Amino acid sequence: MADLSPAQLRTVASGIARALDGLEIDYAIMGGAAVNLLLNDTSRQTEDMDLVIQVDERGITADRLTMELVKTYPTEFGTISQYGHHIPAYKLTQDSSEGEQTLVQLEIFDYESWPHRPQYNLEAASRETIKLNGQNVKVFSAAWLLREKLLSQYQRSGSTKGISDIQDISIISLFAMPGQAELDFDANSELIDALKNFLQKRPDLEERLKQKIKCSAIFGN
Repeated sequence: MADLSPAQLRTVASGIARALDGLEIDYAIMGGAAVNLLLNDTSRQTEDMDLVIQVDERGITADRLTMELVKTYPTEFGTISQYGHHIPAYKLTQDSSEGEQTLVQLEIFDYESWPHRPQYNLEAASRETIKLNGQNVKVFSAAWLLREKLLSQYQRSGSTKGISDIQDISIISLFAMPGQAELDFDANSELIDALKNFLQKRPDLEERLKQKIKCSAIFGN
């Protein structure tokens, strides 16, 4: 589908938040949607939504959540079949149509299913809550997003998404607060390599990132 407008993105985010609150599932939105919503950066467009959920004692993982959403909120959620796998989707009613709906793909992750990604552990991640359409919506903090974007631009270097990551970093770095755990790179060699790689592409942002990120190997701080 086409990129979501700011109003559509707010509708999808608030609808997902309302459903997850109803199911008592903790979560945080990430990716391009989080950049747009948290920083009010309407230039950052996206056609889908990525989020992380916390698995509790009920054992509702990302895969199981698809069934829970469709079963509990059938008028708001459906599925998209992709390579034999059912991906959850939000049923977005088009503004200019008479009840016509578009399925907005949801990419859902959890730490239990992806244990090699400790950044998905919501208990150790910094988040912020914003109000959208009267609904509280949880998104990862600018510090968390900055760290992840620095990693992803390194891992996806040269791709279209990698270029988008670099653009995101130039905006996120304005808002990230120094001193947060996510921005201490000293003990992580991959983060150090990712930062070094980014500064080769955008040396003009070195001073700004030095104020935000603790990295003795590069900044001597």
